[in-house]
Amino acid sequence: MVTIRLPPPTRNVSPVVTILPPKTKLIRIYDPTKYSAKALSFRSIGPISRFDHHKTSPDLKPQLDPERSIIYGAFTLSSCLVEIFGDFDIIEVKQQQVASIELTKSLTLLDLRGNNAMKAGTVSAISKTANRNLSQTWSRYFYEQSSLYGEIDGLIYSNAHNDEDAVALYQRAITKLTLAKVQTMSLNHPALRSAIFQIAQNHSLLVSPY
Repeated sequence: MVTIRLPPPTRNVSPVVTILPPKTKLIRIYDPTKYSAKALSFRSIGPISRFDHHKTSPDLKPQLDPERSIIYGAFTLSSCLVEIFGDFDIIEVKQQQVASIELTKSLTLLDLRGNNAMKAGTVSAISKTANRNLSQTWSRYFYEQSSLYGEIDGLIYSNAHNDEDAVALYQRAITKLTLAKVQTMSLNHPALRSAIFQIAQNHSLLVSPY
């Protein structure tokens, strides 16, 4: 079993950053009925998800953090679907929306894929551990220690379900994303149906009738 230690790193770090250039397209699935989510809305309530960098409350429960917010995305529809539905073995298509986000400004991301995670001071298992306290604590460290990691816009990592790339973007990226070209489509749109069923088949997932 891999040991994931809490920060700070116990060895010298040589972090690797990946630049997402303009015209890069990100995919995001969001539920507009939760947290009033929109295509480019950053969530200020946390920490909840894997790399949430929100400050923790004394009772360790998610809370509104007016200074920190986050948004998650990927480069493929399959990466988004398996991250959302992979733990449940069934894709449930309801009121979710799919956003295609084409960057017009570069994003600077700390790379946690493969051995780059070790160069950042941790291990690649940080992107897969079920212990969210570990991954969230590291994300806060990456965000706060700009002298080590720079003023990064977020993280790029291999998702926990099928190793496809995914991104977590801090609120530092808000001004850059507001200039992005965004198109949205309902997840239940007929144009996506074939792709959803193919992704489900490729990952041994079921699709709830819709």
